[in-house]
Amino acid sequence: MAREVARSLTPVAGRLPSDRLRARIAPERPLHTRRAAYRLLCARSALDELRASVELLTDDDPILRQKAAQRIRDMWSSYRPPALPTRDPEVGALLDRCTELFREHTMAWMRRQLALPPQ
Repeated sequence: MAREVARSLTPVAGRLPSDRLRARIAPERPLHTRRAAYRLLCARSALDELRASVELLTDDDPILRQKAAQRIRDMWSSYRPPALPTRDPEVGALLDRCTELFREHTMAWMRRQLALPPQ
């Protein structure tokens, strides 16, 4: 049921309050609720996707952890810059929390793409 609700709400995810969705990915929530809220956060914006994914990198559920790591990796392409705000200190802090997902030179390239100071 939660999957179907998330699928139905995906086209209007940008109008849903991100703080309420973020509260629903908390560890004490049921897994189906957390997964649905994560799908909706990812549909809202690249920044919401990055925030939620970084938070879930340390989750107890291995599937959510793996999906979060893969979504972060998939945000980056050598063909286009990521759809994240440039010169944003929050983005820099979020990237600092997921350095283990990338090689050092890749992380440096991503930070340059986003006009962030080197780590």
